[in-house]
Amino acid sequence: MCANPAEPSIQKYLNNRKRRTGIDRRDTSSQKYMTSSAAGEGLSSKRLSIKTNYQSFNYTDLLICGYMIKLPPNIQPYVTQRTMIAKILTTLKNKLNALIESPTGSDSLGKTLGLLSATCAWLERYKKERMQSRDECKACQNGRNGEHTMNRILDQDIFGELNDTNLNDSSSKCMNTTSTDAESFTTLEDEFENDFYAVKSSSSMLNKVSYLFMNLIAKVLEGVALLDDSKISKKDMEEEGHTCFPRVTIYYGTRTHKQISQVIKEFSRLPYGQEGVIKHTILASREHMCINPAVRVSDDINSKCKECISSDGIGCSYKNSMRVKYERPNAVRRLLAQTTGMMNYVWDVEDLVEILKSSKPSLCPYFSTARVLIDDADIIFCPFSYLIDPIIRVNSGLSLKNTIVILDEAHNVEDVCREAVSFTFMERELVDSAADLYQKANELEKELAKVDAKIVAEEGLIEIEDGRTGRYKECLEMMKGHFKTIINFLNKILDWFVNVSSNALQSAPMKNDRLTYTYNWEKLFTTFASNDLNIFGKTGKGTAYSGLLEAFVSLSGAANENDEFQFHLKYYKPCTVTVVCVEKFLYFFKSYFRDDNHTAYKLLVCIDKPFVSHSRSDIFDVTKNFSNNTDILDMNSYDKEKEIWLDSKTRLKGYREVKYGYRVTINFWCMRPSVAYINAFKGCRSVILASGTLSPMDTFRTELGTPFQQEMVGNQIIPNEQIFAAVIPSGPSGEKLCGTYRIINRDDRFIREISLILSHICKIIPKGVLCFFSSYRVLDRIYEYMEITGILRQIQNIKLVLKEPRRSSLMNDVMMQYENAIVNPLDFGSQCTGTLMMAVFRGKVSEGIDFADDKARCVVTVGIPFPNFMDEQVIEKKKYNDDYCTKLQILSGDEWYTIQAYRALNQALGRCLRHRSDWGSILMLDERLLQTQRNPNATKISRWIREQLRPLTNYEHFLSELTSFVNKMEIKNSQLSNDNDCGAMSVTDEK
Repeated sequence: MCANPAEPSIQKYLNNRKRRTGIDRRDTSSQKYMTSSAAGEGLSSKRLSIKTNYQSFNYTDLLICGYMIKLPPNIQPYVTQRTMIAKILTTLKNKLNALIESPTGSDSLGKTLGLLSATCAWLERYKKERMQSRDECKACQNGRNGEHTMNRILDQDIFGELNDTNLNDSSSKCMNTTSTDAESFTTLEDEFENDFYAVKSSSSMLNKVSYLFMNLIAKVLEGVALLDDSKISKKDMEEEGHTCFPRVTIYYGTRTHKQISQVIKEFSRLPYGQEGVIKHTILASREHMCINPAVRVSDDINSKCKECISSDGIGCSYKNSMRVKYERPNAVRRLLAQTTGMMNYVWDVEDLVEILKSSKPSLCPYFSTARVLIDDADIIFCPFSYLIDPIIRVNSGLSLKNTIVILDEAHNVEDVCREAVSFTFMERELVDSAADLYQKANELEKELAKVDAKIVAEEGLIEIEDGRTGRYKECLEMMKGHFKTIINFLNKILDWFVNVSSNALQSAPMKNDRLTYTYNWEKLFTTFASNDLNIFGKTGKGTAYSGLLEAFVSLSGAANENDEFQFHLKYYKPCTVTVVCVEKFLYFFKSYFRDDNHTAYKLLVCIDKPFVSHSRSDIFDVTKNFSNNTDILDMNSYDKEKEIWLDSKTRLKGYREVKYGYRVTINFWCMRPSVAYINAFKGCRSVILASGTLSPMDTFRTELGTPFQQEMVGNQIIPNEQIFAAVIPSGPSGEKLCGTYRIINRDDRFIREISLILSHICKIIPKGVLCFFSSYRVLDRIYEYMEITGILRQIQNIKLVLKEPRRSSLMNDVMMQYENAIVNPLDFGSQCTGTLMMAVFRGKVSEGIDFADDKARCVVTVGIPFPNFMDEQVIEKKKYNDDYCTKLQILSGDEWYTIQAYRALNQALGRCLRHRSDWGSILMLDERLLQTQRNPNATKISRWIREQLRPLTNYEHFLSELTSFVNKMEIKNSQLSNDNDCGAMSVTDEK
């Protein structure tokens, strides 16, 4: 009989997940739950025990570089996969950084499983060595770690959330934590006692948090680096006399939330998670994790959640259920075990949401993972943004010091880094924020006048009220000072905004009446100086930046001030738009003024697209939710000299729009990815960038500002006879294929050739065909041409023709149609053989979707996907690289531009051929990709594709060779299918 058996509904769900994914995330043969009556031991009968009796997990041992790698049963890695694992182990052992390109996996061991198995094997041994080092550490043996625990709490960033789990589970090197051992077991009696050990009252915890926050502010004002994730520490959290190893955590980053599930699926195949040796958690957004029905109905789940759990919110029962008992990771992990009936179930986001919905009590998945389970997790799965974006990283409370970071599918990490420290502001955003602040300040001033009148009227009676009126006035006066600080800042910003926009107004109109003006770093720096904004580049006590930061933290409600201040603040707290606007400026200035980063920034002012005007009535409509019964003050109604508010009934009339009826946007573009990359990962033990297509690798070495001592380009493990790769230099009519902008737009000859080639390919290739174009414009033009000429109708007789949607929300529906036509082609026509997907480079189809086997028997690429040479950001990036290529030893603008094109090309080509038994054709329609001396850049195509290119004499030879290849592969597939059927029949006969 099992203790607290899993609910039937959740058990049914888990079984369905197992069937759907084909992966069993638990080893029921090695995990047995037993119950024992506690009555004989003098305990309540409800206090049952869970014993975990670990037997040997069924896995394959592989010795590489002295480490025992544990893999799923019956896996024998190929040489290139062994090499990858060896590279990773060498990287981790020696605290190095690595670039890993692994073109494709096998039926059983792919890139992701190789990354996980190597890092988990290393960490398993490291944890044992760390435990031994703690046993040998005299300082640890003396138990001098009380102050060390406090240091870790004080180590929290002012924008991170302080939680009392830090008092119990320290990640510092000297805190002794119990690691799971293969022969150990945990009883509920032990856990029950732990739950009531040193329980803190809510009032004492509030005092503790307030004390910690005030210490942090004090350190900030003394000149400590602000808004920096290299946390406030004491001698790097090392105490004199400690010789033990620090704790090491693995962060495994993916590009999207969806890819996390794919990685977890691979992790669940390994014994490390199943046996409890490596504990995991997932960082994901509230949108993916919230289970509160009242919040999920909102269009903005993130804001609605924060509103509910705020001091004056209605609260959340799922988060409230975590108080005291479930604020520690071991308690939450035990609840997961009780609910699922499995001690170490390897869950993903979807699993966790269902499990915690069904648990008793139901807990909030978001706070369970991001605030509790993270404390004892050995490996943390999350999207790139949690690691690279400074705002998300700091608000999530992450410190990456001494961690191992793996970025999977990292081919576009340069773009992610540039975007993470680039900031955009709209005129509407600034004006609305100013209006909000003026309104709240006006309300505050009126309330202060009432309080002053009350004090005068009740003079001599204040003591009777126990000083409440006086304390109330102190709170209001404090808020008034903070409002003044932020309003003065936004006034400077608005003045600067109008000044920098004036040059755009004088520029020549572009297409669609669009006006732009670009400031290089020298001009941008000058504009800041002339508007007195460079004062925010100085940090330390008494500086403008520290004053703005203190005011922002206090008014945004993040300061954990006393209860009375928080109570009164809720009536004057700025709205979300204002908070976000000011917060972005704080992060921008911190990034801009750090070191010499200001030389990496350029400013684009853009005035475009007719937009709703900032008329008086419009401003009132936008901000009417800020308050129900107060007016927004004129910007000029504040007397700066007398520091008093003047009477006014106007609606922000002190501000005039830059261009009436137009949207005005300013873009701070960071040209150097290393600004974000180094800031995020400078304290890491090791960083590994991995992808199926990292080539060409030159820009990673130069753009990220970090040495990569280990590099690997894996070989393709698919047999040569299963790959047909070719460059098609000319079409059926003999017209040369060169997909440049000039030739594509010259006439219809290139369009005609491509249309005919697609028609011929679709007749030869069965099942799925993917075709990539350089832009939607080219895709639409070819589609329209085929439609007009009747070629499209010919293709539709044999293929369902789909176009990649511009809106990502429609992608799932399109993919369902794509796969249905491949699995059940006759449902779409008597002659239908599959699907043709017309897609774009760098789109959804080219990244993150697995097109194995019949889903992609052919990948066709049209042209070379160079970035849009008319795009302002591309133009400025090329200029920047040309200006600094010698000084910073980075690639020139043209070299950078070319590499971006070929990396996108390689990424699209990699959609085909996903495992050793797969087969397919790769066809590149552009003569510039021929491997000749005339085309030196053609060597930038992935090596495994270059090695498979077939020599073709003419177009007819191409069609003949392709037809022969497909026929051979279909015969081979048919034979394999027959052999499998015979094998199945033999097994049946034996039974």
